[in-house]
Amino acid sequence: MNFNIEDESKDRKNNCLCEVVKCLTKDCTGPTGPRGATGPTGPTGNCTCSCVSRGELVVNGGMEIVIDDKPTGWLFSNPDNITSENSQGRFHSGNWSINITDDSTLSQVINNIEPGCFYELSFFARGEGAQVSLNANVIFITNSGYVLGGNLMVRFQDMTNSNRDFAYYRLITSEAPVGTTEVRIEFIVNANGNQSLDLDDVSLTSL
Repeated sequence: MNFNIEDESKDRKNNCLCEVVKCLTKDCTGPTGPRGATGPTGPTGNCTCSCVSRGELVVNGGMEIVIDDKPTGWLFSNPDNITSENSQGRFHSGNWSINITDDSTLSQVINNIEPGCFYELSFFARGEGAQVSLNANVIFITNSGYVLGGNLMVRFQDMTNSNRDFAYYRLITSEAPVGTTEVRIEFIVNANGNQSLDLDDVSLTSL
């Protein structure tokens, strides 16, 4: 009987090569072993956030508390041109709004402001006339000065002026900078002739 040693060696090499290919293609995975024991549960994490809502920050935003024909809690750049208004169709809710004529500013300074937070200013407004525009600003008061946090400009062609019809406006500020101690909200009105702006339901909240 004759043995071909060379052929037998080739067969062994081919078998080994086949096994390597099987392993590389993950065909040589053995049965799954038993699952190990579960490790101990870690401590519960804590989440803290300084920007928790503190509710409404504006004082007398509904303009309902009136003394001497003006809403309390507000500052006026030109008091003679700013008056409380309670005629039908001239307030959004409650019984009063505030009427602001040309080149007049209504403002309020609010404390309890947190650096690193964002704020939302909203309000309802209407033009008493067709040529009334408004600039609403949110200004952060910091240890080093004033920083504009947000501006909303309503052009006269975009201002609603129908009787009993108020438009709703809102803006989101930038992040209150480090060192912020207070915020100033202000409404600056420009109007032609004897025209004016009715403003009501002003709100400022943290997000």
